[in-house]
Amino acid sequence: MIQRLTIPVMAVSVAACGLLLLYTHLLHKHADSVLQNVYELSQQRPAPVLADVQQRFGRELKQLDGCSDSKCTYTVLLSNRALAAARIAPYAEIKSYFRVERGLVVGTMIDYTATVGRRDSVVSHVQIDFCEGCQMFALHPWDNSSPLHTNGLVEIGSDAPAQNIRTVLSLNTRCMTMFGGCETVADLLPTVWQRTANKEIACRIQNDRGFVVRPANWP
Repeated sequence: MIQRLTIPVMAVSVAACGLLLLYTHLLHKHADSVLQNVYELSQQRPAPVLADVQQRFGRELKQLDGCSDSKCTYTVLLSNRALAAARIAPYAEIKSYFRVERGLVVGTMIDYTATVGRRDSVVSHVQIDFCEGCQMFALHPWDNSSPLHTNGLVEIGSDAPAQNIRTVLSLNTRCMTMFGGCETVADLLPTVWQRTANKEIACRIQNDRGFVVRPANWP
């Protein structure tokens, strides 16, 4: 009897592992696609319009409450809710916001949030401003001795060098599927921050008190 049950149990286990691998692969692919779409929109000239965002994200794009005739914000949410429910990985999500004014996309914000412990979370914010001549590039934390639980914030203009935009959009999407998850912004966005030997957060990018490139006409 035991031998008869062994084969079906093994078959179910193999199928479950296969489904898990497929799900994690598709989740990574989807997350990378969202980031690639945000990058391509930032490079579009002239600036993208709402229809461009709708074409890329389709039904995933949701309109937030509080819109007016001239201004509105739209979101795209991607999460690992299924893995979190199965307690394979802590809950994590990538939420993209698109600010639209009079039909034009004027900026986007990506919030990459990872659950740490049962109640806490850490967030890496990446904001891209869509405007002609916008090359400003700023970040926080910008020093070499910030606490491990620090959130991260990057703001960059769409006219900044493409490689800089690539760098700040290089989110580690594997944090969504890792057993135990990720705990710091250095894990979420390792191209911008790193952990130090003293268990602190350090900025990888050379800057002047948070500014890599200051805004135009900065006093």
